[in-house]
Amino acid sequence: MTISTYREPTYVFRITPELALRWTSLSILLFVLTLAGVSRLYQVIHGQPWTFSWQTSSQTWTGFLTFLAFVVIFFGTLVIHELLHGLAFRAFGGSPRYGIKVKYFFPYAYATSPGDIFSRNAFVTIGLAPLIVIDLVCLVLLAIFPQATWLVWVLVINTSGASGDIWMAILLLRCPQLIQVEDRRAGMAIYTPGEIDPRSLPFKSSIDKTRSVLGAWGNITLIVLMVFLIGSFLLPLIFNILQVPSFMLGTDAFWLIRWQNDATGFGLTFNLVSLLLIAAGIGILGILVQVFFRSQSSN
Repeated sequence: MTISTYREPTYVFRITPELALRWTSLSILLFVLTLAGVSRLYQVIHGQPWTFSWQTSSQTWTGFLTFLAFVVIFFGTLVIHELLHGLAFRAFGGSPRYGIKVKYFFPYAYATSPGDIFSRNAFVTIGLAPLIVIDLVCLVLLAIFPQATWLVWVLVINTSGASGDIWMAILLLRCPQLIQVEDRRAGMAIYTPGEIDPRSLPFKSSIDKTRSVLGAWGNITLIVLMVFLIGSFLLPLIFNILQVPSFMLGTDAFWLIRWQNDATGFGLTFNLVSLLLIAAGIGILGILVQVFFRSQSSN
């Protein structure tokens, strides 16, 4: 647990705006894939579709309580996730600390063990422990208790929220096993012995400008889609609580949102083609703004 062997870090891995965007993109992908996969698994095991709602005698209270339950599940999952990180740190001799922070508009909770050094395999285990433990427990409980449909959201939130853990684990597994890792609140420091060439590590100090621009455009586009994705779950509950009447945003040829609220029930529908066009447009606008400010700073 000391750094006397390797002294100064070979590389310091920090959260940058580009990295935050990539983690967000991965989180979106994991959210969609996990929700689709687990809901399908639930139907195969129990022979009925997965639904999540809070039953009351009032339709308005149903929407409100469902929304409140989702908020409790969301924050409860984050707390348990970070506590498991802390237990894993302690198991390998660390001294965990906890907190919540927003960096580059990327909110995240963290468990850290500053100043402690871990082997590569130990740090990978620490990073993936909450993902593996929580997901396995939820899958087993879902198979036993079909009425506990809220566990699907725990799985989805836990898996999509582990995007940074998965990203760093993949990077570390591409490194030689002899490296050591120092945990830092906003990243990690890599220490290598003399026989390892630092250039062989999978870290890059510079990024090709073309790939950077294309990657940033893709990430901004995906972030916009994530906002709509989250909205597709939260807005129906909010609209139902406020008893918003039916409406359509757009025209018959080019519509974005359709909200239905009548005697047959309520529901919100998004036009995927319109969303992709708008998200891509916002992504391009974001790149133009980024290029403009970079050109201004270089002058």
